[in-house]
Amino acid sequence: MNTSTSAPQDRRFFTRQPTVGASTAAKAVVDDLRGLVQAEVALARAELQSSLRDKAARIGLFAAAAAAGWLALQGLLITLGFVIALFLPGWVAALIVTALLGVVAGIAALIGRRRLATRVSVDTTKQNVQEDLALAKAHLGRG
Repeated sequence: MNTSTSAPQDRRFFTRQPTVGASTAAKAVVDDLRGLVQAEVALARAELQSSLRDKAARIGLFAAAAAAGWLALQGLLITLGFVIALFLPGWVAALIVTALLGVVAGIAALIGRRRLATRVSVDTTKQNVQEDLALAKAHLGRG
């Protein structure tokens, strides 16, 4: 290989490159931070929307199940009332059926409340923000 032709090529890598001033670098950091905050806010919004959509679907299914269950329970309770009325007076049969209905309603309310008690979370956003803060502190500590 001819060294005379490779020397000029190597020198071009060692020429002085323009530097960036402190104000330009600070502006770039602020722009990057602004973009990062906007991205985190967008992530939090998307995460909340997804969680709320999921919660709304669960509520809709719970309402449909409650309506169908209510109709089935009415038919069962009417049948039960007629069966009890074969052995006891009608008013006692109705009282027993009403008490049973109250117990079932209480149990359904407790189960529904427990299922709706799960919280909407933004855990992914929290973790990302903590990682971003740690990274920013590490970079600022180096400078």
